[in-house]
Parts: sequence; C-alpha cells; structure tokens
Amino acid sequence: MYNILICWLSNFFRMVLIRRFMQVFFGKEASGKKELIVYGLFYVVNTVLYLVFHLPLLNFVCNLAGIFVITRLYTHTFKINSMVTLLVYFINMGCDTLAIVMFVDNYRESVIHNQVFSLITVLLFFICILAAEKIVTSNKMTDVVLPEHSLSLMLVPLISILLFGGLLFDKNSPDNMVFEMETLCLLFINMVVFYLYNEILKAYTYKIDKLVLEQKISMYANQLDTIMKTENKIRGLQHDMKHHIIQLELMAKQNGQSDIEEYLQNMADFMSNPEEVVHTGNLDIDSVLNYMISKAEQVLKEVNVKVNIPSDIASHFNINVIIGNLLENAIEAAVNTENKILDIDIHYKQGVLYLDISNSYSNKVTVKEHRFLTSKEDDHKHGIGLDNVKKMVEEHNGVLQFCYDENMFRVKIMMYAE
Repeated sequence: MYNILICWLSNFFRMVLIRRFMQVFFGKEASGKKELIVYGLFYVVNTVLYLVFHLPLLNFVCNLAGIFVITRLYTHTFKINSMVTLLVYFINMGCDTLAIVMFVDNYRESVIHNQVFSLITVLLFFICILAAEKIVTSNKMTDVVLPEHSLSLMLVPLISILLFGGLLFDKNSPDNMVFEMETLCLLFINMVVFYLYNEILKAYTYKIDKLVLEQKISMYANQLDTIMKTENKIRGLQHDMKHHIIQLELMAKQNGQSDIEEYLQNMADFMSNPEEVVHTGNLDIDSVLNYMISKAEQVLKEVNVKVNIPSDIASHFNINVIIGNLLENAIEAAVNTENKILDIDIHYKQGVLYLDISNSYSNKVTVKEHRFLTSKEDDHKHGIGLDNVKKMVEEHNGVLQFCYDENMFRVKIMMYAE
C-alpha cells in the first residue's frame, strides 16, 4: 500500500513540475478545461501502466506521447512540440540516471528502493525547474523572486535527497514503517514548499502589477494635467470669442452690413466643436469621454450617449481611467461586429456613480478563473485593462458586474465617488 501511495504522489508532483516547465518555456498558461483533462489523463494512464506492467519500453512510449500531447496545449508547431517533448523527457531521464549514480552502491532492484529512487528523481527535477525559471524565463515575477530565494528553495530538495541517501545507507530501516513514514514526510515537505513558492510568486506578481499601475497612473496624471491646462486656455478664449462675434454680428446687422454678418457667422460656425458631445463641466471627464466617443463614431454605426454627472465629482482621475479602459475595450469589440453598436450611460446619484456600457460583440467569450481572456493574438499585452478597472472599483468599495447575451456585452459599475 505504501509503494502504491508513493508512486501516485510522486507522479502527481512530477505532473505539477512538468506543467511548470511548460509555462516557463512557453511563457503562458493553457486553457483551463483542456489542460485539466490532458494532464489528468496522462497522470492516470502513466501511473497505472507503471504499476501494472513495469515495462521500461511501455513507460518510455507513454511518457513521450503524453508530454507531446501536453505541448500541443501551448503551440501547434510540430518542431517546437517535438523539441520540448525531448527536452523534458531527457531532463527527467538525466535526473533518474543521476539519482542512481549518486547512490549506486545502494541501488537494488526492489519495489521500495525503486520508489525511493523515483522520489529522488522528482526532487532533482524540482531543482532543474527552479534553475530553468531563473535562467530562461523573462517573467517579471520570477526575476524578482528567484535571485533572493532560489538558493533557499533549492536547499529543500537537496537536503531531502541527502536524507533519502541516508535512509538508503541505513541497512536496518528499508523494511520498517519508520522508513515509509520518513519518505512520505519528505515528499509532503517538498510539495508544500512548492505550493508556498507559488504563493510567493503570486504575491510578488500582485505587488509588481500594483507598482506598474501606480507608475502608469502617475504618468497619465501628469500628461492629463498638461492637456487640461491647455484645454482651459482654449475654452476660455473660445468662450470670450463667441461673445465678441455675437456683438459684432449685432453691430453689422444694425448698419446693414450683410457681408460682414455672413462672415462673422461663418467664423462662429467654424469655432463651434461638433465633436464635443459631453458637457458636464468636469474638464477631465469631458476630455476623455469626448475623445473616446469621437473615436467610436469614426468606426461604429451607432453610438448612444447619456451622461449626467456633476462638474465637481470626486475621484475624477480614477473615473477617467475606468471609463478609458472600458470604452477602449468596448470599441475594439464592437468594431468587429456587423451591428457596430455602443451604448454609454453614466449618471450620479446621492454620492454613487453608475456606469453602464454595452457594446455589440462577436459572441466569443472565454472565461478562465473569473477572468475574461482576450481573443487577440498578442495576449501578453492585453487583458490588463479590466484588471486595473476591477482594482480601482474595489478601492472605492464598488461593484463590477459583467453580463452578456448572443449580441451584446454589458459592463455595469456602481461605486462611491463623493
């Protein structure tokens, strides 16, 4: 029973490490359901074949085929699939060989010893994954974590291997329960360390994303401040000029100067701004809304706008970031549809801001771990907008809701903005 349990647990740990290696090499995760099915089938089939038949050739074929199918989750390029398959298998085989070489004097063909050497192989593979993440990947979170923690992380499997070696040298322990419990505990310790390692990476990722977002917000605030100062001067000049033109038109009409009157009317028409759809009095929000609405009207067939918010609304910078991200996503989705529709409804009531943005979409929505995934080819540079929106809404104790049917995708936000 002990040997079967060790086999299932060590092979499960190996599958987790293979998945991690794929993410390091390809720099992305696979789709959730397919990934679970493929890894699950490979894990069960591989373990059962090993326990039932004990045929090296069968294990060899099963491992190569299983790893190759896994690589197909990340890319469909045959050369890359083959290269990664061979790389993973030979790293694993090298770890297996190294495990035997390290303790060759104690290697014996027995079920218990085979399981111990299998555990050592998995731990060596664990070390290889940590080294690969440090050397190969350009992922920002590993760049931060690994230089500080890679040595301490590698020490855990290294010490475990030495302890396994000590158990193998102990001639009195291989057949008793103490030996079995010690090996199980060492395996669990390494699995827990790997879990904690993942949690550290997630924490650093969140921290870095927050820092990047703050830097972007700071740059955006500085740029927007410059634009607003220029906008204020232009609006002031435009407002005064309208009064001057009206007065000159009255004077021309009184003196019968129809040509001057017509000329002044042309000037007034020229100075009017038909692209200024929104006039809330809040220059920050007006600028972003008018820019995005103008952009939408150039590429979409139908753009409906309802905006009713006070000019002195608080947190207008965060509101701008939210509106800008949502409208950019909505326009990009709607432009690829036949109807090309965008509806904007923003209003303010009793300290609460309500945003309701709907757009036509291509009826292709992919959700993974409560996140909407982009359908764009360059998925590493997209999909960040909604995360930023969610964080800002949560900072204002707000609620973000997505709903969609066959034709329209809708985002609803309710947040405090006093």
